[in-house]
Amino acid sequence: MSWLSPPSLLAICWGLTFAVAGLALALPETFDLVPVFLWREGLTPDAFSWLGGLWLITALAALLTGDLAARVALPPARPVRPSLDLSRAARLTARANTLFLGTTLAWVALTAARFGGLANLVVLAAQDTLGARDLLLDNKLFTGMRLFYAALPATGCLAAAILAAGGHALPRRARRRCTMVLLLNSVALFLLPVVMSQRLLLLQFVLSAYLVTCLIRRRIVGLRWLALGTIVFLSVWTLRESLTNPHFDRPAFEIAAQKLAFYFVNDLWNSFAPLGAEVPLTLGAHSLHGLMVLTFSDGVFAPMLASRVQAAQALRGGGEFSLLAAPYVDFGLLGGVLVLLIAGFVLRLVFHRAQAGLPWAALYAQIGVALLISSHGLYVTHQNCLFSLLVIAVISRMARSRRSATSPRKSAVPLCHESKGRRAHA
Repeated sequence: MSWLSPPSLLAICWGLTFAVAGLALALPETFDLVPVFLWREGLTPDAFSWLGGLWLITALAALLTGDLAARVALPPARPVRPSLDLSRAARLTARANTLFLGTTLAWVALTAARFGGLANLVVLAAQDTLGARDLLLDNKLFTGMRLFYAALPATGCLAAAILAAGGHALPRRARRRCTMVLLLNSVALFLLPVVMSQRLLLLQFVLSAYLVTCLIRRRIVGLRWLALGTIVFLSVWTLRESLTNPHFDRPAFEIAAQKLAFYFVNDLWNSFAPLGAEVPLTLGAHSLHGLMVLTFSDGVFAPMLASRVQAAQALRGGGEFSLLAAPYVDFGLLGGVLVLLIAGFVLRLVFHRAQAGLPWAALYAQIGVALLISSHGLYVTHQNCLFSLLVIAVISRMARSRRSATSPRKSAVPLCHESKGRRAHA
């Protein structure tokens, strides 16, 4: 299970980021569109200084130190019986998913009706993707509605977790409900990013479902399904980029590949650039923004920090500050190191609990995805991720098995049926 630990996921993310960005910068003739995309955002290679590299090393060292401290302090993880009534969990997951998906469909349908029908909206999306996106955003049904479709990866992850934990013993109706959740969310998250530019939600759904299955079964499983998910994500990526970059006379796949390489360069630039200038600390405006949104306190703190945040805008291109850069921008050198030390400890603690039960496994799967895209942004504290964690926690709490709640001492059995079977044959 060590390959699913926070250090392993961080190594995958940042190793891939450095590799792809390094190739794109080292081979400008092959990646000839990357300089064009960099010019659009006003980015130059000057930001890749030794000082920025030194901070990234320090930040990673702080995270690993916190992780090591947690490993020393925590006892060995032991799998236990799921504390959930899986049938009830499947029913609640399906109901929550119906609410989230139904709200999203109603939003799209009402927007299409105002624009003259769904066909007109589809034509607009094909001709002017950004215009279709703005049209949808201008017709939100209520404040915070976007969190509803942002929670689809959470219900999809729970459905995958229930299927993995229940095995062949899962009742047919529960299995059917979870399968339906996975199928519906796959279709919705395949189509929605074409208009809404929410490809991270599709990535979060695919990867979290895979991570939670591996966590519960305690081994690498279904690589063919991960490959299929990768193909789906790259298909959506290619379709989106072909629609948003129609002026390039290139094959759609080439445009998409070079845009993906640009994103890696841009993400790395956002991690190096903060060390190249001195600006006022933003005091948590980036690290705690998601929490402010969910607690409706952003209206209070945003005006107070507006000038600091505006000054920090010059330190990044497109996108957001990464997991390693945001603490520095918010709290400076010493404050950033302290935040990352605490983060390393907390991440290891959640991973430790994830090896013992289904709810924590589903929670860690969401966090694991945030670590896999941590060079792209501080997604672990983004409102979408925090709301997904909240959805999983609430459903898990409501689906707790009454027997496990009254007799917790009888829970020291394998996490899922398949694990039990393998140990019996051993």
